[in-house]
Amino acid sequence: MDKETDTVDLVVTGSLVGFVLFSVFSISAAQACGAVGGIAWLWRTSRDRAWGGMKWPLGIPFLLFVSACILSVATAVDIGRSVKPLKKVLEILIFFWAANCVGGARPGAFFAWLVKRLPSGGLKDRGERLAARLETVSPREFFLFLLLGSVSLASLYGFYQAWTHGVSTSSRVGGSLSIYMTFAGILMLAGLVAASRLLFAKGMEIAVGAAFGVIVVCLFLTLTRQAWVGFLAGLAILLYIRKRILVLALPLLALLAVALSPGAVQERLKSFANLKDATFLTRVALWQGGWAIFKDHPLTGCGFKCVDSIYERYPEHVNALKRYKGMHNNVVQLAVDTGIAGLSAWLSIWVYYFLSLYRLRETCFQEGLERWVLLGCASAIAGFLAGGMFEVNFYDSEVVMLTYFLMALPFARAPWQPPS
Repeated sequence: MDKETDTVDLVVTGSLVGFVLFSVFSISAAQACGAVGGIAWLWRTSRDRAWGGMKWPLGIPFLLFVSACILSVATAVDIGRSVKPLKKVLEILIFFWAANCVGGARPGAFFAWLVKRLPSGGLKDRGERLAARLETVSPREFFLFLLLGSVSLASLYGFYQAWTHGVSTSSRVGGSLSIYMTFAGILMLAGLVAASRLLFAKGMEIAVGAAFGVIVVCLFLTLTRQAWVGFLAGLAILLYIRKRILVLALPLLALLAVALSPGAVQERLKSFANLKDATFLTRVALWQGGWAIFKDHPLTGCGFKCVDSIYERYPEHVNALKRYKGMHNNVVQLAVDTGIAGLSAWLSIWVYYFLSLYRLRETCFQEGLERWVLLGCASAIAGFLAGGMFEVNFYDSEVVMLTYFLMALPFARAPWQPPS
């Protein structure tokens, strides 16, 4: 392998490392890493004339969705307002970048390159041993372990916030991010990855168990119910696959959580059973308003951010629409913004994704420890979709970028081979 190839491969790997590390700390830094890594990937592919070897899983449903979004903007009630949010479709490129680059990433070589720049001494020696050890870990597992470590650090900062400011609906734990709902969404994804590792693989139980505990406790402290719903849905899937009877333990775990939680967490947990809860009634009002808008713009929707322009046309729902504008439900939001065309394409992404995982299951299950990667990613995506029934997490860039990354991992299998 020539020097140029080495350099490009290190840039690709380093950008993946940076993306995972920064996903929970800085969206700007994560996006920058994704941009650098994407350019390096395309440069390498062009130089090697390897376009034919590129992977495009889910390419057709994603293309249909992007096309529907463009059509929605072209027919929007306010094109100028609708154009800017269209840039979010570029986040889809993270999925294809990860699917094509993670399998060939070289974390051991990347860290060895970093260690060479350290002065001689004990730190450099330990770094060299770590780099050598990373050569024995598959890239998919490495990046998931890196994610768990990064999210665990952010969770510890969340504990500090809870300790210094308390936990209440007016002072929620936001951790390393400015918005508690975004932080909770990332905690939910990482928590399910950790749960899959504990249930379906051996080794590192203490470290992963500690990460799982820290992440889940911090998730409770965010007081974000939609993320709790997503976490419980994903966990139920994992327990069902591991051993069906374990699903019966979920109600007991919920009761234990209520008993051991602080007062603010208990109140939020109890509100699940309260159909007159103010925030639930607000969501119902928004969904009703969204349905009214959808009926007037059924085919291609009214465009992104269209509610800002037309809420006064719906006097029965004007109070909720004017104050919140977002629908607090992915399906309703996409129906309003992109109509049947966009919603159908969006739903096809997830149907095709889980069908693809089903087809991959035998191959992945034969890989032993790699089984937890497929199941962890599948449960995280299921949790994302379940939580999206009560929040528009699909429009939350930090959450959806990490979601696309996790979606890609089951497809990022070759060409890594463990050393003999």
